[in-house]
Amino acid sequence: MIGTVFDWIIRRFAGIRTGRGATGAVYVSEVEVDTWLGHVRVTRMHAGLAVGRPQAPVLARSQVEGSIIQGIGYALYEGRQLDAATGAVLTTGLEDYRIPGIADTPEMDIHFDEAGFDHVAGGGVGIGEIATLPAAAAVANAVCNATGDRAYELPIRPDRLLLDARRIA
Repeated sequence: MIGTVFDWIIRRFAGIRTGRGATGAVYVSEVEVDTWLGHVRVTRMHAGLAVGRPQAPVLARSQVEGSIIQGIGYALYEGRQLDAATGAVLTTGLEDYRIPGIADTPEMDIHFDEAGFDHVAGGGVGIGEIATLPAAAAVANAVCNATGDRAYELPIRPDRLLLDARRIA
Protein backbone atom coordinates (compact mmCIF):
# COMPACT_ATOMS: atom_id res chain seq x y z
CA MET A 1 0.00 0.00 0.00
CA ILE A 2 2.76 2.46 0.96
CA GLY A 3 4.60 1.80 -2.31
CA THR A 4 1.44 2.44 -4.35
CA VAL A 5 0.75 5.75 -2.62
CA PHE A 6 4.37 6.85 -2.94
CA ASP A 7 4.41 5.91 -6.63
CA TRP A 8 1.24 7.94 -7.24
CA ILE A 9 2.64 11.01 -5.44
CA ILE A 10 5.89 10.90 -7.43
CA ARG A 11 4.06 10.45 -10.77
CA ARG A 12 1.51 13.18 -9.97
CA PHE A 13 3.79 15.91 -8.66
CA ALA A 14 7.22 15.19 -10.15
CA GLY A 15 6.23 13.61 -13.44
CA ILE A 16 8.49 10.58 -12.96
CA ARG A 17 7.88 6.94 -12.14
CA THR A 18 9.59 5.49 -9.11
CA GLY A 19 11.89 2.67 -10.12
CA ARG A 20 12.49 4.06 -13.59
CA GLY A 21 15.91 5.35 -12.71
CA ALA A 22 14.60 7.33 -9.72
CA THR A 23 14.95 5.95 -6.22
CA GLY A 24 12.48 6.70 -3.46
CA ALA A 25 11.73 5.91 0.15
CA VAL A 26 8.74 6.12 2.46
CA TYR A 27 9.25 5.85 6.23
CA VAL A 28 6.56 5.74 8.91
CA SER A 29 7.47 5.82 12.58
CA GLU A 30 5.47 4.82 15.64
CA VAL A 31 6.48 6.55 18.88
CA GLU A 32 5.57 6.70 22.54
CA VAL A 33 5.78 10.17 24.07
CA ASP A 34 5.85 10.71 27.83
CA THR A 35 4.14 14.10 28.02
CA TRP A 36 5.10 14.57 31.69
CA LEU A 37 8.83 14.04 31.27
CA GLY A 38 9.19 14.73 27.55
CA HIS A 39 10.82 11.41 26.69
CA VAL A 40 10.29 9.96 23.22
CA ARG A 41 10.75 6.29 22.38
CA VAL A 42 10.49 4.93 18.85
CA THR A 43 8.60 1.62 19.02
CA ARG A 44 8.36 0.71 15.31
CA MET A 45 9.70 1.96 12.02
CA HIS A 46 8.24 0.98 8.67
CA ALA A 47 10.47 1.55 5.63
CA GLY A 48 9.71 1.13 1.95
CA LEU A 49 12.56 1.69 -0.50
CA ALA A 50 12.40 1.70 -4.29
CA VAL A 51 15.99 0.76 -5.12
CA GLY A 52 15.66 -2.31 -7.28
CA ARG A 53 16.84 -5.81 -6.43
CA PRO A 54 19.42 -5.95 -3.61
CA GLN A 55 22.47 -7.99 -4.61
CA ALA A 56 22.98 -9.09 -1.00
CA PRO A 57 19.53 -8.94 0.69
CA VAL A 58 20.81 -9.58 4.23
CA LEU A 59 23.44 -6.85 3.92
CA ALA A 60 20.93 -4.45 2.33
CA ARG A 61 18.50 -4.99 5.20
CA SER A 62 21.32 -4.49 7.71
CA GLN A 63 22.28 -1.23 6.03
CA VAL A 64 18.70 0.03 6.26
CA GLU A 65 18.49 -1.04 9.92
CA GLY A 66 21.69 0.90 10.66
CA SER A 67 20.34 3.89 8.76
CA ILE A 68 17.14 3.83 10.82
CA ILE A 69 19.13 3.74 14.06
CA GLN A 70 21.31 6.60 12.82
CA GLY A 71 18.19 8.62 11.93
CA ILE A 72 16.74 8.01 15.40
CA GLY A 73 19.99 9.27 16.91
CA TYR A 74 19.89 12.38 14.75
CA ALA A 75 16.24 13.05 15.64
CA LEU A 76 16.42 12.44 19.38
CA TYR A 77 19.97 12.54 20.76
CA GLU A 78 22.71 14.01 18.60
CA GLY A 79 23.17 17.74 18.68
CA ARG A 80 25.92 19.86 17.21
CA GLN A 81 26.95 22.63 19.58
CA LEU A 82 28.94 25.65 18.49
CA ASP A 83 31.06 28.09 20.47
CA ALA A 84 29.13 31.37 20.24
CA ALA A 85 32.31 33.46 20.17
CA THR A 86 34.38 31.55 17.63
CA GLY A 87 31.89 29.36 15.78
CA ALA A 88 34.05 26.30 16.49
CA VAL A 89 32.24 22.98 16.73
CA LEU A 90 32.31 21.78 20.36
CA THR A 91 30.79 18.34 19.78
CA THR A 92 33.52 16.90 17.61
CA GLY A 93 33.45 13.25 18.63
CA LEU A 94 31.20 10.42 19.71
CA GLU A 95 32.07 11.04 23.35
CA ASP A 96 30.41 14.48 23.18
CA TYR A 97 26.84 13.31 22.63
CA ARG A 98 24.66 10.27 23.11
CA ILE A 99 24.20 7.80 20.28
CA PRO A 100 21.41 5.19 20.19
CA GLY A 101 22.01 1.88 21.88
CA ILE A 102 20.28 -1.48 21.67
CA ALA A 103 17.48 -0.29 23.98
CA ASP A 104 16.72 2.53 21.52
CA THR A 105 16.34 0.16 18.57
CA PRO A 106 12.71 -0.27 17.49
CA GLU A 107 11.01 -3.08 15.63
CA MET A 108 11.67 -2.57 11.93
CA ASP A 109 9.49 -3.49 8.96
CA ILE A 110 11.58 -3.09 5.80
CA HIS A 111 10.32 -3.58 2.25
CA PHE A 112 12.30 -3.27 -0.98
CA ASP A 113 10.44 -2.42 -4.20
CA GLU A 114 12.48 -4.42 -6.70
CA ALA A 115 10.69 -3.38 -9.89
CA GLY A 116 11.83 -0.89 -12.50
CA PHE A 117 15.61 -1.09 -12.41
CA ASP A 118 16.09 -3.68 -15.14
CA HIS A 119 18.07 -1.15 -17.20
CA VAL A 120 20.67 -0.85 -14.41
CA ALA A 121 23.53 -3.36 -14.26
CA GLY A 122 22.62 -5.81 -11.52
CA GLY A 123 19.01 -4.59 -11.37
CA GLY A 124 19.48 -2.27 -8.39
CA VAL A 125 21.20 0.81 -7.01
CA GLY A 126 22.92 1.85 -3.76
CA ILE A 127 20.78 2.49 -0.71
CA GLY A 128 23.03 4.56 1.59
CA GLU A 129 21.53 8.04 1.45
CA ILE A 130 18.02 7.01 0.45
CA ALA A 131 17.86 4.83 3.57
CA THR A 132 19.35 7.34 6.02
CA LEU A 133 17.63 10.65 5.33
CA PRO A 134 13.90 9.87 5.92
CA ALA A 135 14.26 8.25 9.36
CA ALA A 136 14.66 11.47 11.40
CA ALA A 137 11.79 13.12 9.54
CA ALA A 138 9.55 10.13 10.24
CA VAL A 139 10.34 10.37 13.96
CA ALA A 140 9.66 14.12 14.02
CA ASN A 141 6.36 13.61 12.16
CA ALA A 142 5.29 10.90 14.61
CA VAL A 143 6.11 13.16 17.58
CA CYS A 144 4.06 15.93 15.96
CA ASN A 145 1.17 13.53 15.42
CA ALA A 146 1.36 12.39 19.07
CA THR A 147 1.68 15.84 20.66
CA GLY A 148 0.09 18.17 18.13
CA ASP A 149 3.22 20.31 18.11
CA ARG A 150 5.86 20.45 15.37
CA ALA A 151 9.53 20.33 16.42
CA TYR A 152 11.52 22.81 14.38
CA GLU A 153 14.85 22.02 15.96
CA LEU A 154 16.73 18.74 16.30
CA PRO A 155 17.35 16.86 18.43
CA ILE A 156 13.87 16.62 19.93
CA ARG A 157 15.02 16.81 23.54
CA PRO A 158 12.73 16.62 26.58
CA ASP A 159 13.30 20.28 27.51
CA ARG A 160 12.30 21.44 24.03
CA LEU A 161 9.31 19.14 23.90
CA LEU A 162 8.09 20.30 27.32
CA LEU A 163 8.63 23.96 26.41
CA ASP A 164 6.54 23.44 23.30
CA ALA A 165 3.84 21.68 25.34
CA ARG A 166 3.72 24.55 27.86
CA ARG A 167 3.38 27.06 25.02
CA ILE A 168 0.31 25.21 23.72
CA ALA A 169 -1.38 24.95 27.14
